[in-house]
Amino acid sequence: MRIALMASALLASFPLALSAATQAEIDLAMAPVKSDAELQLLLAEPSPLEPLGQSLPAFINSLVFGEQGLVKLDRRLLQQPLSASEVYRILALFGWQSRMAEFDQAAQLSQTDSLLLRPRLPYCDVSEPVVLSVTLDSARQASFHYSQQGVECSGDVMVSEPAVITYQLLNLEDSPAGLKFVGAAFTNPFDGHIDRVEVSADGLTLQLHDSMRNTGTGKYQFLFSSEESPLLLASPDPQVINKDIK
Repeated sequence: MRIALMASALLASFPLALSAATQAEIDLAMAPVKSDAELQLLLAEPSPLEPLGQSLPAFINSLVFGEQGLVKLDRRLLQQPLSASEVYRILALFGWQSRMAEFDQAAQLSQTDSLLLRPRLPYCDVSEPVVLSVTLDSARQASFHYSQQGVECSGDVMVSEPAVITYQLLNLEDSPAGLKFVGAAFTNPFDGHIDRVEVSADGLTLQLHDSMRNTGTGKYQFLFSSEESPLLLASPDPQVINKDIK
């Protein structure tokens, strides 16, 4: 699974020999709103922004458009009770729809909502280690790839009983030099299910201990160190889903 940590802007002029386009680049190129002027035209008519209600002015004020249409927005304002379909339509205005997985707390009120929040790759099997590789492209954007026995999986796991979820780091030629696990962090600290995180001495294995004391979805970020930067690298994954088996 390829998930860019930061969406890259499209080049103003394309070289004769093109590399394969990412979905994020295509989404940005097709985004209907890439400037303040286009935003004002959108606001003059009914739009997908209307479900934001009283939060609409704050959301509009949070938008910052880059030179090539890349927009920054306050994701916290999309964490209110919106359906997944409503969130997706808003994200699509700005070319953000490929990051829909980051808004997994959106309400599921229809089959479409459930489809939008469904992992695009199969869940990883909690019973065996998940192999994780982190690679960098020419723009120094990180991608995260999960697999088990050579078969790609989403990085997410479904848990129905107490379990220890094991992730093993496999560094490749285009991985950051000296990449190691240093820990894991919550992205929804009030809905966490992991009781303990253990990292091996060599930094290549990380284990999440899930006691299965409550149900729901816990979303986490792996934290990495490397020889290339004093900054920690954070992943956008995984999700641990404690399934109610009653």
